[in-house]
Amino acid sequence: MILDPSSLTKTVDNINALLLTGETIAPAEGLEAARWIMSRSAEPRSYRGLPAPTPTDFEYGIRVFTGEKLLSASARHIMGQEAARAVWLLGRSDPAVRSAYDLATGWMHITPDFEQRGTFCCGRCSLAFWRHAWVADLANKEAHLVKGLHQMKELRLGNGKWRNFPFFYAVYALSEVDLEPAYAELKYALPAMERYLKITRADVYSQRRVAIFSKVLENLN
Repeated sequence: MILDPSSLTKTVDNINALLLTGETIAPAEGLEAARWIMSRSAEPRSYRGLPAPTPTDFEYGIRVFTGEKLLSASARHIMGQEAARAVWLLGRSDPAVRSAYDLATGWMHITPDFEQRGTFCCGRCSLAFWRHAWVADLANKEAHLVKGLHQMKELRLGNGKWRNFPFFYAVYALSEVDLEPAYAELKYALPAMERYLKITRADVYSQRRVAIFSKVLENLN
């Protein structure tokens, strides 16, 4: 079951896990999840109208799909972006869902930072914004993303990682963007991915990271 009514984070994670492995999501189940997710956009602690994490999410702590912990405003924004992205993929053909989605995300079309620099307030928020913007109907998204990826290149640390951009979530985001500058950053990150794959870990986040890295390596070779 995709929908977990106690947790926005778990619901979105369930969706992303199926998308990562390429498993089929039944249309009725996907629409049920999308409707519930958009119902969260009217809840307290929503970031600018995006779907809000639940009280349970805040109680137990919020992490992105790749395991990095999120705090305060960034948690609300990033989970809101991830949730809205899932809604676009699963429920945009439903008129009521699409109407609620458009209302919740309208501000994204007039975001000066994204238009001028291709980034948002910080690295991790930029990654979430990119993941959502890439699949959604956002004007001039390719040109804006290229600007942001050039900014990311300037923050390379020389070891396959970046300053301000959390490594695992960054690779995950880049792997979804079909642009040459994204491929260039993934190629830069290859040594760090290969080092990680040599170490065996059993927790769910490590399993997701391995699946993401393995998919990236396969696509780059």
